[in-house]
Amino acid sequence: MCGIFGIVSDEDVIERVRIGLWAQQHRGQESTGAVVYQGEEKYAERRKMGMVDFVFYDAPVRMYGKSGIGHVRYSTTGSSTPDNIQPIRGLFRDLAFYLAHNGNLVGIESLRLGFKVWGYQFSTTTDTEIIAATIHFSSQRTFEGALAEALRQAHGTYALVALYKDMVIGARDRTGNRPLVIGKRGAATFFASESAVCDVLGGTFVREVMPGEMVILRAREEIISRQIGSESRDECAKFQKPCLFEFVYFSRPDSILNGGRIQHVRELMGRNLWREGPVDADIVVPVPDSGTDSAIGFSRASGIPLEMAVFRYHYVGRTFIEKTDAQRDEAMNIKFNMIPEKVRNRRVILVDDSIVRARTAKKIIKKLRDAGAREVSMRISSPPIGYPCWYGINTNEIPHELAARRHGGDIERIREEIGADSLAYLSLMGLKQAVLEGTQGLGMNNFCDACFSGNYHIGGTVIAELNERL
Repeated sequence: MCGIFGIVSDEDVIERVRIGLWAQQHRGQESTGAVVYQGEEKYAERRKMGMVDFVFYDAPVRMYGKSGIGHVRYSTTGSSTPDNIQPIRGLFRDLAFYLAHNGNLVGIESLRLGFKVWGYQFSTTTDTEIIAATIHFSSQRTFEGALAEALRQAHGTYALVALYKDMVIGARDRTGNRPLVIGKRGAATFFASESAVCDVLGGTFVREVMPGEMVILRAREEIISRQIGSESRDECAKFQKPCLFEFVYFSRPDSILNGGRIQHVRELMGRNLWREGPVDADIVVPVPDSGTDSAIGFSRASGIPLEMAVFRYHYVGRTFIEKTDAQRDEAMNIKFNMIPEKVRNRRVILVDDSIVRARTAKKIIKKLRDAGAREVSMRISSPPIGYPCWYGINTNEIPHELAARRHGGDIERIREEIGADSLAYLSLMGLKQAVLEGTQGLGMNNFCDACFSGNYHIGGTVIAELNERL
């Protein structure tokens, strides 16, 4: 999971790149990078470990260009090191280009070895550089042709932006697993992982990049749309598999995904959660912020009043994407605090979006009991996460840490671990029904639900072998 941004304009773009990345900081907190084209085949780059404000504190003064791309990283393939900060650099016909990628390619080991045999010198351990290497060896006459050729060979998931001189290209794989949208503000046209960026920049949301589509942007020129492969747009629609966890957790609630507002979809999840897991209680309490919208839906459906009894300190980022237990524990202690008078001697329904490791749920439930809650029932607006994700979330590195996997899917054992009086999850059917009701153009089978079901839609054989190693 990462956040990407790309823009072309007839004026300097670096400040909009900074703001576009800052608005997507929740999608990656480990490193930040940006590149702008300065003309005469020259680029200015800025990339560091750390979040946007730290990395870009003086960038507007030192960088100037009318086209550029940027990336905030949550590492999946490739370790969290300075060498792997995106955008990554490649060469096409001895001219530099840059790529920023959200998603994961699968089965890349043999490809990496083959390119090394051909003499390619890898500078990163990311899967993104496999695309760069494919472009490097391409016989296509144009960069956009070479990129399309490389993407046709890419096996896995990607939402991607590329910078080649004054041209910026955005593309999604035919499953549309990771989001990418187009926005406009004046003469500027841009790509982003979140539609909310359009609002933040004071622009307008144009549309989503379609599954299997490549979109080419140049300043003051019309948007050019091409299909990456031989499938038509309608044919690609049959293959689309947007990630369900984008609706559950990753995306901003004010963003639009597959034609639906994320906030509305999450409220529908909460409604369905009440229908499937009713419980008698005095108040509904969300785990802010990702559990808030589902808690609102749960409260409305049940008639049980909502109380914001868990305070979230917003200067702490997402604890899910911290790398170590110590970092997560420290962040959670700072991030969450209780308001005792709201919960004292009351039966509490605690609503959150998911249970991954169970550490957050366990700590908050203990804090609620210490604050005087008489009962704490936990309700989760997604199914148990029992399978590693190979498409852009690094749970493939921590399968033994997944609470549902650790307890063999036994919800009672998970309940005992977190210390709740009762525990219920939203079913996979209930989740899909909420997303279907709140979006457009999707069918019941048009989802990636691998982390919940273990059904991998891309690279099934390769992933089965990878899972065997875990």
